[in-house]
Amino acid sequence: MKVAYLIMTHRLPRQVARLAGVLRRGSPTAAIVVHHNRRSPPLDRASLDALDVELVEPSLAVNWGGMSYLEAQLLSLEWLSERHIFDWVALISGQDYPVAPVAAIEHGLAGTDADAFIEATACPAPTGRPINEFALRYHFHWRRLPGRLSARAIRVAATRGVRLQVRSMPRSGAWLGVPARRTPFAADFLCYRGSDWFSLSRAAVETLLQPSLRRRALLRHYRRTLLPSESYVQTVLANDDRLTLCGDTRRYSRWDAPNATGPAVLRNGDLDAVLRSGADFARKFDERLDSCVLDQIDRLVHGWEPGAPTPAK
Repeated sequence: MKVAYLIMTHRLPRQVARLAGVLRRGSPTAAIVVHHNRRSPPLDRASLDALDVELVEPSLAVNWGGMSYLEAQLLSLEWLSERHIFDWVALISGQDYPVAPVAAIEHGLAGTDADAFIEATACPAPTGRPINEFALRYHFHWRRLPGRLSARAIRVAATRGVRLQVRSMPRSGAWLGVPARRTPFAADFLCYRGSDWFSLSRAAVETLLQPSLRRRALLRHYRRTLLPSESYVQTVLANDDRLTLCGDTRRYSRWDAPNATGPAVLRNGDLDAVLRSGADFARKFDERLDSCVLDQIDRLVHGWEPGAPTPAK
């Protein structure tokens, strides 16, 4: 049973190398592949080469909240599928870290009857007010506004009720949304949503990448939505009755507020909750704010001292 690790990164090159190192130490023959945002400062290629980590090249320039992350995700899964034989792939970020022994993570994947560990919650079209956050994302069409129009658009939207929505997105400014006239969803093809960090079997990856007219129409629709990476994969897989999905993503994160734009940075004070979670991976970590928590995970979970050499593949 072969597990591959696909790491999506955009920052913290030393921490990315540390993550790759703990994966390599736990799984000496695994494929470890990194897609690094082309807009970001480069990674330390020498340290990754020493661990036999491959980079998806050419990589894409990724903007948070838009279609580019989903495109990078699909590109990387296709790149991995063309070059490696694997039974499972774990998709993680550069700020994830395994919080169970890597061998135990792989053993758990080998012993499951599921085809994917992925959150997939039905996301119906809005029927009244207030409109659910996810219905706004995936049943409306959105366009990014030039900065000079943002304030005026917000004033106009306030007088138009449901028909006109304006959202302010971190790092990408204001977006204008209107209800989609047509969507690819139907009674026998529902919209789903969930976290964009998951583990997929080879069968699930092949289903996701299989071309079809419906798949192309779906992609066209998601190009005009917000955060499409939190719905496209879930919608494709959950509508395929040949696949068995487990809603447990096997990930731990802590959210400080329901409307937070991302999970809290985990620190040493979170360690007990992280280890009690039974998850495979936790996020997000930032060694600049607290490297002690990663040191403790290395000692308590992976059984090695920080700084110990990692054997090459």
